[in-house]
Amino acid sequence: MRTERLPTHFAPAERADRETIRKQARAFMDTHCDALMHAVPIMLLVINGQRQAIFANTTCLNLFRLKSEDALGLRPGDLFGCIHSRETEGGCGTTEYCTNCGAVRAMLSGLAGTRAHQQCRMLRQSEGRTEALELDVTVDPYDLCGEQFAVLSIKDVSDEARRRVLERLFFHDVLNVVGGVRGLAEVLRGEAPENLSRISGILFDSLDYLADEILSQKDLIAAENNELRSRPVDLRALEFLLETGDAFAKGPAAKGVTVAVAPEARNFALRADPVLLRRVIGNMIKNAMEASRPGQTVLLGCRIEGGEGAFWVCNEAVMPREVRLQIFNRSFSTKGRGRGLGTYSILLITERYLRGRVEFSSREGEGTVFRVVLPLA
Repeated sequence: MRTERLPTHFAPAERADRETIRKQARAFMDTHCDALMHAVPIMLLVINGQRQAIFANTTCLNLFRLKSEDALGLRPGDLFGCIHSRETEGGCGTTEYCTNCGAVRAMLSGLAGTRAHQQCRMLRQSEGRTEALELDVTVDPYDLCGEQFAVLSIKDVSDEARRRVLERLFFHDVLNVVGGVRGLAEVLRGEAPENLSRISGILFDSLDYLADEILSQKDLIAAENNELRSRPVDLRALEFLLETGDAFAKGPAAKGVTVAVAPEARNFALRADPVLLRRVIGNMIKNAMEASRPGQTVLLGCRIEGGEGAFWVCNEAVMPREVRLQIFNRSFSTKGRGRGLGTYSILLITERYLRGRVEFSSREGEGTVFRVVLPLA
């Protein structure tokens, strides 16, 4: 191993020599862990105390088109082709840029005996082009023959990060456009001549419905990413249900279906986020209307049951058994490809953000009933 101290702006620059690397690699191979790690479909690296690879699994080697021998002694920045890895003699981990590198920070923690998880953003050179990478890096300490090593689990999340940015831009821009057109429709509704008042009213209601649908998708994505925030307030259940039912009864999903309140419905007080609760009950109503034929009735109800607040939506249709068994699965739908988020979002938002539970039944003579049960306080 080199004994002279190399200059560095962050992590130690010294590297183990080739013979030491081979000896460490053989010691790891003797543990028989390599066969298991080759079977894992994410990138795995085992590094020594100088942050050099003594093992890379098949997923990692295939990505960089390397043989096992070629990866030995390389640091992660060398493997990924980080544009800063050749700026100093010490290489990966030793430049000013490395002070903000999540991968280097995680490796130093792992080699010090502490499990670490960091995000790593880097620019890499690949086939003459500069590419942006975002990596999710987890480092676990690993003791081998009394010497400290670390295991790196690396996941490329570049596509996911890019998708999130595009989603935020899309929702921001499209909601601005819809909001502007909705504002114009509101002005038109107030000033339109009598023969156009009905059409302008339908236009405004449709734009209002469209804006709510876009916000619903935005909230669902935020819910899946654990980014949604619940803001509970005091509500009156029956009044809230009537308002929500009236809004959806006027929407395009109604198509001749009547929305009514069940005789046994009762008012009660509860504390919940009105936006999220409206998403849940609105999806229940919309699904019930889509499953109904013109002339049929969708019944809404709410009451206190066993010290909890229950909301339900009932329609006359009965689900086939194969549908009942998959009803809450993401992307499952009887309406064709590209659908299937309605019942999934009901379950996700209710359990994760409203602290409640979802129940449903579908039987001949009773129809299909979806129930949401929430704590009162």
